[in-house]
Amino acid sequence: MARTSKRIHVSQNDIAIQGDRQVKQQGVKSYKAGIYARLSSDQTLKKREFPEGPNNSLETQIEIAEKYVEDWNRQHKDRIEVVGRYRDLGKTGTNFDRDAFQRLMQDIRLGDINCVIVKDLSRFGRNYLEAGNYIEKIFPFLGVRFIAVADGFDTGVEGSHTGQIASEIKNLVNDMYAKDFSAKAKLSLKQRREEGSYVGGPPPYGYEAYMEGRLRKLRPDRNTAEIVRMIYRKFVETENCKAVADYLNTRRIQPPAIYKKSGEAYCPPGAPYHGWNRGSIQRIITNDIYSGKLVQGKSAITAKKEQNRVWKPEKEWVRIEDAHEPLIDASLHEQVVQVQEKIKERTLSHNHHTEDCPIEENIFDKVLYCGVCGKKMTRHSYVKEGMDGRKRRMDGYFCSVGGSSKTDRCPNANRISKIALENVLFSLFETEFSTHLKKQKDYVEWGHVFIQQKTRELYLKLRQIEKQNQALSEEEGRKYMEYRSEKMTQEEYVKYRLWKDERLEELAKQKAQYEKRTKNLERQGENYLKAIRSLVRLKNKETLTKDLMETFIDKIYIYPGKRVEVIFTYSERVD
Repeated sequence: MARTSKRIHVSQNDIAIQGDRQVKQQGVKSYKAGIYARLSSDQTLKKREFPEGPNNSLETQIEIAEKYVEDWNRQHKDRIEVVGRYRDLGKTGTNFDRDAFQRLMQDIRLGDINCVIVKDLSRFGRNYLEAGNYIEKIFPFLGVRFIAVADGFDTGVEGSHTGQIASEIKNLVNDMYAKDFSAKAKLSLKQRREEGSYVGGPPPYGYEAYMEGRLRKLRPDRNTAEIVRMIYRKFVETENCKAVADYLNTRRIQPPAIYKKSGEAYCPPGAPYHGWNRGSIQRIITNDIYSGKLVQGKSAITAKKEQNRVWKPEKEWVRIEDAHEPLIDASLHEQVVQVQEKIKERTLSHNHHTEDCPIEENIFDKVLYCGVCGKKMTRHSYVKEGMDGRKRRMDGYFCSVGGSSKTDRCPNANRISKIALENVLFSLFETEFSTHLKKQKDYVEWGHVFIQQKTRELYLKLRQIEKQNQALSEEEGRKYMEYRSEKMTQEEYVKYRLWKDERLEELAKQKAQYEKRTKNLERQGENYLKAIRSLVRLKNKETLTKDLMETFIDKIYIYPGKRVEVIFTYSERVD
């Protein structure tokens, strides 16, 4: 009788599977966890209409996650180590544009985090589609384990995906909850506005906020209320916002933004002072809130992005008369309105017909600076009509901060007319070039040498950049092979790639700059010869040109009193 073979045929695939099981049984996995906690943007409103209980404070969420990790490590072989805690306070769950969450994702990409723990799915996000995309696609692709403690959801536990449908339903409920809450929050906000509650951010300058029952109301700030009244009176008196700003600056009164931070109405002695400007005065005298009116609901924030603000039509604004104590009376407010109308009419009447007086090229654009603060001088161009009816365009230059009371960088007014500046330069050129005007050949020869030398320097720099790009490309190949052969961790490889990309971007910017300078040098050769011809024509005082200014002059410094300092670029050109 034939014997039956008891040999068992095992395939190579079966051996591999069995080996993997043994490794999983013997090996212990280790996770670096980041705990994420979020608290909604309008917690006061939520407590009133959607009470979430005491378990959703940021620290409570962190404690729940930490307790879960402690219990897990005590009961399982796999280890979870909490290496980061990420808190988003005052952030909506309807989108993932949150500071702490973005830091968490950056640490995941760097390999510092491979496990994310939240108290429940609603703390992670209330947008069903985006939350599902992270949990089901992004995290698995990055090799990240996701745990929602209260929902019993853990992508790292075998069999946990049987609860996938339940988690999807939970996410969908969260999404519907967010939309429902958004609608009810908007309705509640509108209701509070109609009741006269101030629902804006920090109270406007001159007021402070307080609670009257459940309504947030405004009352005069004893430190700044009188300053607001003085601003209105001074505007009626001077009919000029800048004059009012100068008046406040000479007395070192803190502007609204600085006052909110420091609580000091006046700048302390010796402290740096950042003063008022025309715009800050304009915002105060055009704000109806100082006459006791409350106008709210002018804009709304879209749910997709909190930074996107949509302005509503005026008919949708919520207006409340006598909502709080006014800082100015009706008579003063009416005077301000009349002055504003007068300024508007006066501005419209100042229009000049300038078709026959076009604005000429600014030949001093790149060389003219304030000698006191170093700021570039600003051109002022206007049309002047003479007694004979003829119009002429007049140009002048001034330092925009010179004589301003807002800063002490340039304490005195600094300005000069184009005619006065040209007269000074003509005289200076005549003296400076008196011994060189006949040496046109020397200038031309030097120009050719100078252009060739600079072109060679730029060519060598471009070659260096090309070599560095090539070296980085070769190095990237080596690093990738080291990573694939497990000689380099993913964390190290990601950090290297981030550094390499930044370096390549920096080299690309340098290359673009050098190429631009090379093209400019080609044009400079032609412009240089034009400048030589312009320089020769100075014998007859014909004109100053932009080519002449930029070729022979490095900088022109203007000082108060029409004093001029010229820094030439040719000092080492001709012996």
